[in-house]
Amino acid sequence: MNTNFEILAGLLSNKDALIKDVHANQKYLTDATEHRGIPDVIVMAESSEDVIATIKFCKENDLSITARGAGTGLSGGCVPLAGGVLLSTENINFLKVNPKTKTAVCGPGTLTKELDDEARKFDLTYPPDPASYAESTMGGNVAENAGGLRCLKYGVTRDYVLGMKAVTAEGEILLSGCYSNNQGFNFNDILIGSEGTLAIITELCLKLIDLPKTGNTFLISFDNPSNAAKTVADIRGGGLIPTVMEYLDGDAALCSNQYEKSEGLEALNDSAALLLIETSHKHRQKESDLISSIANKNGATFIRSESDKQKSDELWRVRRNLSKAVKAISKIRISEDVVVPNSKFTELIKFVSELNSRYKIRINAFGHAGDGNLHVNYMSETGSDEEIAEIERGIKELMKKTIELSGSLSGEHGIGIEKRKFLPLEFDKNTLSAMKFLKETFDFSNRLNPKKIFLNLQ
Repeated sequence: MNTNFEILAGLLSNKDALIKDVHANQKYLTDATEHRGIPDVIVMAESSEDVIATIKFCKENDLSITARGAGTGLSGGCVPLAGGVLLSTENINFLKVNPKTKTAVCGPGTLTKELDDEARKFDLTYPPDPASYAESTMGGNVAENAGGLRCLKYGVTRDYVLGMKAVTAEGEILLSGCYSNNQGFNFNDILIGSEGTLAIITELCLKLIDLPKTGNTFLISFDNPSNAAKTVADIRGGGLIPTVMEYLDGDAALCSNQYEKSEGLEALNDSAALLLIETSHKHRQKESDLISSIANKNGATFIRSESDKQKSDELWRVRRNLSKAVKAISKIRISEDVVVPNSKFTELIKFVSELNSRYKIRINAFGHAGDGNLHVNYMSETGSDEEIAEIERGIKELMKKTIELSGSLSGEHGIGIEKRKFLPLEFDKNTLSAMKFLKETFDFSNRLNPKKIFLNLQ
């Protein structure tokens, strides 16, 4: 079918918002995965009216729509597999903080860091901070229910969405939460994490909290991953919930430190695992003493504690650099995020270590210690068919093991393309049927982000 996209251009608030030369805009054809799709056109929406006009045009012309933010996702969720229109919401970028109500209203294109920076002007903060917080948009964060380093203590995106405006597959405005005066059904929990398959977000109202003062930052290394996991369990068992507690296995730490060496941290190159922990300011000394005691008891080989922000940031570099470091040494990198009960975290870490020893490809892991969320990187140096096949086998083993440990397929990356085939491992037929029913209720024609999540439900 030959579609006259000039008609769509005329419906938009800015006719230049329609991009026909999709190949000259390669970044819009993929996300942070290796998946790629070719849309017919790209629409750079500037308002909810642009979103409505685009959806109605697509409905009339039987075209699919794939919503996209900054494209930092790790599940292929915003890749336009079905062609049609790629609808970017990154230019719907407005932001207003209300310090009296401790809330913020923003567009889906607002960057996570922009939101937090603005909140900090009023001694407030927006806690969810995914590793891509300087680049990721709030629309994408809500679509994937992003977490971040501070999620152990403060929660994930879902915990901060008070309400939203979204556009349905019929081109109609849907109000949820505080936008509907919290009356009737609250669609927040349905739309959060739905990956653009049910509706397209155009405005968000978010909760902010008082900016907490940070305490000490610890970097602790071990010569055995199990000792690191035991330290995490003992810290939680002692009733302490640090502001941040991150785990890296030895290979992940080595990758990061080789990418950008941190002065005085050469010892990390020989560690088997490390923890990065940030205490609260209020109970700094008590928490610091407890952490040091537990770490030493579990055979820590290196402990460094900093209270100065600049020096603390230096310690955090090994974690913040990791994604870039892994990408720099790989021709193909796939990062999976699984989550298990805290009691099973040690077993999961052991399994990944054993997986790495059996496979020719490089496999390492890091994660949000304390809530059982582990990110596993599978890296191919050559991109050969043999290495790609190994990656696929390794991922399948990880997913099966996760379910055996009473875990879940994804902690925060979403399902997208990467994990859609594994859904039957976690959910029974009745649950999958309920998911299909929900999708058909919101989007009967399967126009919004098709070929994602629900592939096995067709």
